[in-house]
Order: sequence, then structure tokens, then C-alpha cells
Amino acid sequence: MTTAQPVIGRERETSALRDAVRGVAGGGGGSAFLIDGEAGIGKSTLVAGVLEDAGRHDVRVLMTMGTLAESAEPYAALHMLLYPLRAGIPDLPHPQRRALEVAFGVVTGVQPSPLLAGLAALTLLCDAAAARPLLVVAEDLHWMDVPSQWALRMMARRVGEDPVVIVMTTRHTDTAEEPGLRRLHLAPLDASAADELLDGIPGAPRGPARRDLVVRAEGNPLALHELGRSASGEQARERPVVGRVEQEFAARYRELDQSVRLAVLAVALSGSTSAEGASRVAARALGRFPTPTWTEQASASSLLEWVAPRAIRFRHPLVQSAVLAAASPTERTAVLRSLVLEHEDDPARTIWWRAELTTGHDDPLADEIAALGDGRTAMSDPFVASRAYERAAELTSDVARRVERRLVAAELAGLSGRISDAALVAQRARDEAPDRLLAARAAWVAEVLPTGRTGLAVGDLGPALQAVSEMQAAGGVEHATAALLHLAAIAWDHTVEANPGDPMLVVVEALALPDDDPRAILLAARTEPVVRGDAVLERALAAAPAAQDEESAWLLGYALNLVGEIETARVLLDRALASMRTRGELRTFPQALMGTSMTTYLAGDVAEARVLAEQAESLGRDLGDAGFSAAARCALAWFDALDGVQPDVEQIAGGTPAGAQVLRSGAMRATLRGAQGVVDLLAGRAADALEGLRGLFDPDDDAYHPWFGVATSHDFVDAALEAGRRVDAEQRLADLEQLMTRWSAPLVRTAVDHARLALIPDDELEAAWATLRHAHWPMPYLQARALLRLGRRLRRARRSATARVVLHAALELFEAMPAPVWAERTRDAIRATGERLPASGRRSVDLLTPQELRVCTLAAQGMSNRAIGEHLFVSPRTVGAHLYAAFQKLGISTRQQLSGVIVTDVLVADESDETGATTGRSAGI
Repeated sequence: MTTAQPVIGRERETSALRDAVRGVAGGGGGSAFLIDGEAGIGKSTLVAGVLEDAGRHDVRVLMTMGTLAESAEPYAALHMLLYPLRAGIPDLPHPQRRALEVAFGVVTGVQPSPLLAGLAALTLLCDAAAARPLLVVAEDLHWMDVPSQWALRMMARRVGEDPVVIVMTTRHTDTAEEPGLRRLHLAPLDASAADELLDGIPGAPRGPARRDLVVRAEGNPLALHELGRSASGEQARERPVVGRVEQEFAARYRELDQSVRLAVLAVALSGSTSAEGASRVAARALGRFPTPTWTEQASASSLLEWVAPRAIRFRHPLVQSAVLAAASPTERTAVLRSLVLEHEDDPARTIWWRAELTTGHDDPLADEIAALGDGRTAMSDPFVASRAYERAAELTSDVARRVERRLVAAELAGLSGRISDAALVAQRARDEAPDRLLAARAAWVAEVLPTGRTGLAVGDLGPALQAVSEMQAAGGVEHATAALLHLAAIAWDHTVEANPGDPMLVVVEALALPDDDPRAILLAARTEPVVRGDAVLERALAAAPAAQDEESAWLLGYALNLVGEIETARVLLDRALASMRTRGELRTFPQALMGTSMTTYLAGDVAEARVLAEQAESLGRDLGDAGFSAAARCALAWFDALDGVQPDVEQIAGGTPAGAQVLRSGAMRATLRGAQGVVDLLAGRAADALEGLRGLFDPDDDAYHPWFGVATSHDFVDAALEAGRRVDAEQRLADLEQLMTRWSAPLVRTAVDHARLALIPDDELEAAWATLRHAHWPMPYLQARALLRLGRRLRRARRSATARVVLHAALELFEAMPAPVWAERTRDAIRATGERLPASGRRSVDLLTPQELRVCTLAAQGMSNRAIGEHLFVSPRTVGAHLYAAFQKLGISTRQQLSGVIVTDVLVADESDETGATTGRSAGI
């Protein structure tokens, strides 16, 4: 290994990287770094230093880098990284093994999603790290293929418990801070550090010439090296420093003999050709071979360098960009034609060269490039896919097919974050559309792009629905249906409407889909959960037994979730979620996690609901979707509120415009209002809770939302009674009973049951308990809240013995969820009856974090660390760390002991005693 150059002016960054390497070498956990800065700022020098540190501490090094030539090759960079670990691929779980084998071309098949490939890579890395600590270096992330970038960032956020240090470099300096990924931004060197660097360069200027060089270099280390070689930089003085360095390299390139220039240009355009290959390409273009010493000439000009044993590469990425910019169009065309001939037996490699050489229309080539776009779309690489469809459209002669491809290109460009480009492509499609249907589709695509200038951006569904109506009127029923389903999935997050389904109703009815079509049922659930709740519920339940495939299970499960049915919804959503998880599906999976999270919460499993929402939030970060991440954090705030945690709006928004916009939507406003209400209730501010929650069912309030109004009715009724406003509680019950005449879903029925029980006269308390002890409410949390209120009233009525039984039933339900703060309030109520309880009142299971509880539950079911990691998208070692921490809290030492602890404390065994201390399950609760 060559000795790294001294890293001048980077003491803080060097120390952080050195400490990380020493940490894993000493048995500590891992970390991940993203080093960013402009070209030539010193990223590679910093990496060279950390590589030397790894060598000194016996840390194994794995490296990869992005290149222009392979930026369009899916998983090229990941393959380079994991190739030394290929012997461990057969030991991976089957879906992960299959993902890497297909991604790396070992077997044929549909390319895996980056989610599944990233999880497989994470497992492979962590297996290797168990034998010897690892340093993973990924340079030039900005030139890396998108799937590899995605997988690397996913891994970087999940190695905290493993002896793995990940160091990535990029020129992109506008990246947002990411949890689990430490950013090291390299700013320009100050004057002192620049002077110190120049002291180490033989022949560096001194005096006024040095001061002039330092000013022109603007603290860029590469510029300090390269500009010092030129006699004068006057004509470059006005250009940015990177441009000056590129200009210097370009000047050296132009000074070369023509044959040498063409060989160097062949290296720049191909990205990975050998010296011999570059000579042949130059000879085809010029008619003669370059001089045998051409590589030495290019090396003497500091353009190329040798890489053992016989490879060549550019001395710095700026050299490649300088050569590409300096080459004349004639030379570029000649070299491209030569490259196509040189690799004519590999059409996949030449496809982009042929596309650049083609002028006018070329339908066969357009079809070939569109097929490339299809493949990249299937593997969740919207960046390359959108570029492919854009170029395919330009080469297509038929105007309708050309517009079709532009529409696909615009949608994919939007998914890849190229919003401005997407808007331009969509506008071109709209301007060129030869018929009404294509024009409507172009209007739809433009409307759903997050440009900030659409109706959706300000919560207005009108323009999007107008586009859907146009599609339907023009005969595009399938296109209109797909668009409406998409709108149904995002409407809550993108509209200020109290019920976002209402504006959609006319459009939905115009589609005239069969009543038993799962798509029609979901659209009806979105548009009419209140008006025709029972009819929608009946249709969904009737179709549910046949929903064996992933799509039907998702559509019907989501529909049942929207209309307030819980048990069947959870079965269907769990089924769909398991299938999506196995496939590593990315388009619908995050939304499925969120929908399943809410249904799981309603079913009484708060711990699992929180884990699902946390996974959704993590995937939102992986996908770079700030708006979705904010929506997931909003759901987590709902769960946190059960423990009395105040919602932090700024933290939930995540400091992004997209996050702030999502929080302005009706559903998110309602979520936050509901969370604040329960926090106020727990804090004893019943009057504040009452007024805040009132807005959820008040059409004149900006937080009005019928679904959330029902879902928070228990908090409103309790707040009204505690604030001495019984009339408000009675009115809420009357409203709910009226609502139940047309919407009798479990969500509504349970809200009615809770309100009725809260308002019964004192002389009916014993009778109410006699009935309730044999009841099984579909929402255990509401049943527990009702039992808590009933138990307190029985104690105040001096029925302490019965009150204790009722309160213990409530306690079991709260503990099973778990809802620790409510459980502790219940223990306080039990103590008030005269029963002695331990002062802390907390069981060992209550000490576990939600993720620790989830890991322990899966381990108690017999799942291995690897299987649990696959299920939760974390490394097996992270699973082990959670288990270790949980064992300490639970006071156990083996996995075998888990089943007893988890079953006893979480699942609650069926047992009762003669004294009437009946458990919740035996009492039918």
C-alpha cells in the first residue's frame, strides 16, 4: 500500500475516521460517514489516510467506486464491493441469496429491488465482520448506479451494532442530514493550511506569486497543485476554481498529438478500456495507431496514471470531464463510432453510444432503449429508466408512441427526484399529444409531480380529478382507475379537505366498475366510508375470502381499514405485507406498512404498530421521500401520545418543505390534534383536551375529519366528563348513535360502547360489569379505557372489591399492548381501592423498548437472529444487541427462557381464581 499524503487542514475529519476504525478494531460498534465536497477538495486523500489506519489495525478493507461508464449498470458498484465476499452468498437466506445471484448475473431472473439487495448485502457484510472488522469504502457516490447507491445508504444506516465502518464520498454538497450517517463536509482550506500544503510541493512559487496562487485556488488542494504548474492563470481568473482546474487539464489535453488525444478520448468515453483497447479505437478513428509511448505522454501531462498490473485511469475525475468538454464534435463522433465497432458483439454496452450517434428517428433502437427502461423500472431504478424513456421517445417516429414514452419518462423522472426535468417532459408530451386521452394523461402526470405549483401542492384535488375525468371520458377507464387509486392512496396527505373522498365521488361513480372489483371497493371506502359505510363494509367482507393474491389483499385490507373494520383488515394487510416484504417491493410497501400500523394499533398491539411505523419512516428516508417520512413520524407521534409525549411539529416535519406541506394536510392536522388531546388528558388538562378534540367533528374547524373524529371519541367523552361537561359527552354519544345507523363498523360501534358505558348511572355500574366481563371489544385499548373509568366509578361508589377486579382487567389489557402510562394510572387506581402493589409497578417487559419487545417476541416464536433481521430490515448482529439488552432487563440468560416471560407477560395465559380475580382473557376481554 502506498503511503497516504499528509492530510493538511483536515484534523477533525481525520480524527473522526481514525477513532471509528480504532473502535471496531477494539470490538466496538460500527459507524458510517458521508464525505462531501467539490472536486479536488481532498476526499480521496482523506480516504487514503483511513485506509492506512485500517491496515495498521488489521481491519479488512472492501472498496468500490462509481464510474461514468458503469453508472447505468445496475448493481455494478455493489458487485465490485461484495465480490471478495462471494463465498458467503450461498449461506444467505433464500430470498437474499436469490437477490444477489440475479443482481450479479449468476442466475437469470427479474432484477431485485434495492431494498432486498441492500438487505442481502447488509447480511453478507455483517457475516464477514463477525470474523474480522471491516472498513467499507465507496468513492464517487455521485457516479454510482442508483441501485448500488440505494443499497449502500441503506446499509450505512444499519451497521451501528456491527464492527463495520462505512465511508462514502460524493461531490453532492446539498445532501440532507440522515440519521445514522455522519456527514463530513470538506470546506476549502484556509490560507494557513494552503500555505502549509504548498510548502510540501517542490518548486511551488513563493512571495507574491504564491499569494496570487492561493487566491486563485480558493482553498482547493488539487487547484493548488495543478494551477501552480501553469505559467499564468490570468485568463482563468474569472472562472470558478473547479472550472480553472478543468481548463488547465483541457489545455494539456489539447497540446497532445491528435492520435494520443483520440486514445485519451476513448478512455474518457468508454470509462474502462485498456491501453490496447484505446489504441485500437484511436486507430479505427484516425486510420493509424498512436505512438507506442502515448500513455507515457498522457501520464507526463498528469492526465493518466497506471494501475497495476496493466490498467490505466485518469489521474483525477476532473481530467475525464475536462477531456470530454475539450474534445471537438468531430473527434467525439469518430471515437464513438469506433467504440461501437470495437464492441459490436455487446449491444448492451454500445446502446448509449449508438443513441448519441443517431440523428432523427430510429424505431428499432428506440424499442431497444425502451426495453432497457422497462428493466430498470422493474428493479426500482427510476433515474436510468427515465433517461432511457426520454431518449427512446426522441428516437420514436410514431407520435402516439412518442408521447406514451414521454409520459413514462416524466413519471419516472419525478420518482428519481428530477422534478424540473419531469415537468418539462410532461409539458412536451401534453403539447404534442395527438388525442384527448394522451393529453389528459399528460395533465395528470404534471399534476401529481411535487413541483409546488400544482393544485395538490395547496390541497386542491380539482385539477387532478379533472384529468381523471378526461381520461375516463376519452375511453381510458383503466388509466383513470389506476390514477384514482393513486389519488386515493395520497389524498389524506395532500388535501386540506375534511373528507378527501367527497370531491372524488362523482369521478368514481363515472368509472362504473363492478361492485365486487377490489379496486371499486377501495375507491368506495375512500369516498364514502361514512355515507355508505355499511354497504362498503359488506362488499369488502364478501370479497375478502377470495383475496389470496397480494394486490387484492392490499386493496381490500386497506378498504376495510378505512371503513373501520379491524380483524379482517389486519389479516389481509398482514398477508399483503408479507408478500411485499419477501419481494422487497418498494412502490406500495411503505404505504402498506403505514396502513397495517394503524390497523394493528386499533387491534390493540401498540408495540407492533409502532415497529411498523418506524419501518415505514426508515424506508421513507431510504427512498428520499421527506413527505412520507413526515407522515410516518406523525403516526409515531400518535403512539407517543399514549405515553404522554407532546407532539413536536418541527421534529415531525423534519426541517423540509415537503414535510411541512404534508403536515398541512387534513389527515395530518387531525392526527396531531388527536395526539395533543390525549397528552392534555394525561396531564390533567381536561378542558384543553375537550376543546382541541371538538374540532375533529366540527365542520367549521380546520382539523375536522370524520374518521379521526370517531377514532378520538373516547378521549373527547373522557375529557368532557373530567371537565364537568356531561352535556358534551351526551351530545357526542347521540351523534355517534346517529352515525351508526349508516356506518356500524367496529370502529364506530366500539366508540358508541365506550361512550354509553361512560355515561351509565351509578346504580347500573355492577350490571355493566356483569355484561362487560364477557364481552370482547374489537379495540382492546378502548375497552381498557372503559374498564378504567368503570373501576374508578365503582371505587367512588364504595364497591372496592368489584372495582379491583375491573381495574385488574383493565391493567391486563394496557400491559398487553403495552400502554405503560395508562397501565400506571390503572395501578394508581388499584392502590386507591386499598390493594397494595409494588411501588414501581412496572414489569420487566415494560422496560423493553418497542424494538426490543418485537425482537424478543419473534425470538420467542423460534426465529433465528438472521430471520428476525430479515423481517425487520436490520443486521443479525443488531438483533443480537437488542436481545442482549433485553436479557439484562428481563433478568434471563437464554432464548429458551423468553417464551415463558413473553407468554406470561404479553400474551396473558388463561387462568382465574375463586376470589374473582379473573384474567382478561377468561373474562372474555
